[in-house]
Amino acid sequence: MARWTAGFGLIMALATSSAVAGQAAPMAPSVDVPPARMTALQAADAINRALVKVDLPLLLEIYQHNPDPIAHVLAAVALERVRFNLDKAVEDARLCEKELISQRPGIAMYCARLANGAVRLAQGDKAGEADELDIVKRFAGHAPASVLNDMTAFVDARRDIPPFRLTKPDGNVSLPLLKASYDQRGAVTLEAANGESARMTLDTGAGAMVMDQDTAERLGVRAVDIHGHTNGILSKNIPTGHGFLEKARIGDITLENVPVEIVPASRHLIGMDILRWLGAFRLTGRELLVYGKDAQRPTCNEPLLVSTNVWGSSVRVVTNLSIDGTPCTTLLDSGSAYYLTGSQAAMDEVKVAYNRRMRIRDVGATRLARVSQATAEVIVSGQPIQMTFGVLPDADLQWSYVLGSGSLGDMDYFFDFDQRHACMLLHDNLR
Repeated sequence: MARWTAGFGLIMALATSSAVAGQAAPMAPSVDVPPARMTALQAADAINRALVKVDLPLLLEIYQHNPDPIAHVLAAVALERVRFNLDKAVEDARLCEKELISQRPGIAMYCARLANGAVRLAQGDKAGEADELDIVKRFAGHAPASVLNDMTAFVDARRDIPPFRLTKPDGNVSLPLLKASYDQRGAVTLEAANGESARMTLDTGAGAMVMDQDTAERLGVRAVDIHGHTNGILSKNIPTGHGFLEKARIGDITLENVPVEIVPASRHLIGMDILRWLGAFRLTGRELLVYGKDAQRPTCNEPLLVSTNVWGSSVRVVTNLSIDGTPCTTLLDSGSAYYLTGSQAAMDEVKVAYNRRMRIRDVGATRLARVSQATAEVIVSGQPIQMTFGVLPDADLQWSYVLGSGSLGDMDYFFDFDQRHACMLLHDNLR
């Protein structure tokens, strides 16, 4: 998110600079302005948050009822991004850039960023970096040189990182999941080219491949001079390093130049930034089933709803659950050990009672957290289920609810990034 903060600052700077001399200075973004009355700048700020939250009601309100044609277009692009209709998102965003680059360069840059994020999602980071250099060329004379230099430096810092590739057999691939007495989340064995291996949890609630420094060194991860910070459920601003694993295997699936995020605590995760390149896969309590190109797939008509930041990273998939009659955007997170978990926002939606404190493993460390208890009727794929679940008042989440790996005893998760569908496939005992 750090890069986006700078990006929105660019919009504000360009919109008030000599590049648009003669125009009145825009209002500062405000979350209190109704979506139908937002200016283009306010809509851009709201859309940035909506891409992460997958806030379809807000995007639809701007798209359908905001009379500002620019706000309308921005919402249209964001809706295509969220639904993973990436070609259409790129097409609309680039038309927006072309039409606005002379008169509204800040908004045009935002459109270019939306397109760039969609390119990264569709074609990978290297295509996104090449597109970013093209943006620098197109905006010469329209954006401050310092901003364009920063963009060039960002790409230059990654120039020696080779493109990530995932290769899989033409047919279906079934990988039995590993379980441990201390951790019932599904995991696979990652075998590095140097002969070392590591047990990696399949975590649809994470973005990158994540591991600690010792594991990275043991597997032969090549470090790069890129550093950042990440957040967990309870942890904030955890320092991270970066590198890439030149070659590894997960069963019959080959990974090359895998981007790796290196964190202080002992964590071994494969997140959605990697898993989505499998195309279509089904995660059960026992196996990871990857579907071949021509394989018959489960019947699933639910739309794929994808959370990303504006740059096209930190991929997550969400679904809409009815919780006590209210539709709630819910993260599908196989990295959570629980069935269903609520965040602070859930405390305003369901009746909760304080219960106890418990230790929770987070990205930075194991932390002591307050846990309340709630009971609600949750409707999953049309099936009502009475659930008692934990609520973490201190959790820092974009979503009110998280459906975790504990639910895989009652359902499977099906993700189809090729045909843009995602479903929870209930087991027969729940029907």
